[in-house]
Amino acid sequence: MFKDDEVVVAFEEYRKRGVIDHDWESWASLFTPDAKYVEHYLGEFRGRKEISEWIVSTMKDYPNISMWMEWWAIEDGRVALYIWNNLPDPTGEGKRYGFPNTTYLRYAGDGLWDYEEDFYNPIDAERVWQEWFNDGGRIETPADSTLRGIEGWAPEVPNTPISREEIEEEFRKYVRRGEIAVQTGDWSQWADQFTEDARYFEHHYGKFDGRSEIKEWITSTMGPFPQMTFPVDHYIIDGNRVIALVPNCLPDPSESGVDYSFNVHVILHYAGNGQWSYEEDVYNPQEAESVFASWIKAGGSIP
Repeated sequence: MFKDDEVVVAFEEYRKRGVIDHDWESWASLFTPDAKYVEHYLGEFRGRKEISEWIVSTMKDYPNISMWMEWWAIEDGRVALYIWNNLPDPTGEGKRYGFPNTTYLRYAGDGLWDYEEDFYNPIDAERVWQEWFNDGGRIETPADSTLRGIEGWAPEVPNTPISREEIEEEFRKYVRRGEIAVQTGDWSQWADQFTEDARYFEHHYGKFDGRSEIKEWITSTMGPFPQMTFPVDHYIIDGNRVIALVPNCLPDPSESGVDYSFNVHVILHYAGNGQWSYEEDVYNPQEAESVFASWIKAGGSIP
């Protein structure tokens, strides 16, 4: 087990070389020779050499993009972060062009990382780039490093002092309510754990305001998928925020050992009294659709 202080130092170097300096060859050298990088749209890359070749060639095409990390959390050798990809305003009117992604990093010691996984909806990214281009953005438009996140994108994390023990216990209940919903088909009891004014951002289905909207959406959406399960890979607690990596899994209809799952990065805000005030689910919906299509082709069926 690595001490958090060591991981913090390594992460600051990771952040400096990439987000701040855009020195991508040097940034890639921070991965172990056998590291794995999962980019849920552009592919998987194995080893430091492959990661370096990919990131250097890819980022040459985006000299006008700037990045800003809104937050990060470190625990048990893992890092979760939320980063904005921003494009400069070609209109001169203060219009914003940006989209966020979340990242999971795993530390391997000696200042190196052996795993990275990035989550975002590529349709959102393509929409932002197309709008920027239509408004006059071009490859020669200079980057604007002053850009931050889009105002109002997500609510502030509740700052009421709450013990880690309570948050951890409530997260276990959150997971258990999901298991009950799968077993019984009752997603209402799962939705009831959100505050009346909660916000929910699902990167494919959209944004939902208030418990009633969340309940209406989740009950209608999850009804056709009674066989899906949501085992938690790991979670990080940072104040009143919980960040969890949650595979969405379908059973193998042919019992041949094939994996029918896709990963989702879940962000939760705990508001106290056993209730959550915010959830954000970040993933690539195109990957989810591909998994479902393969599952149905293999014999899976939706009631």
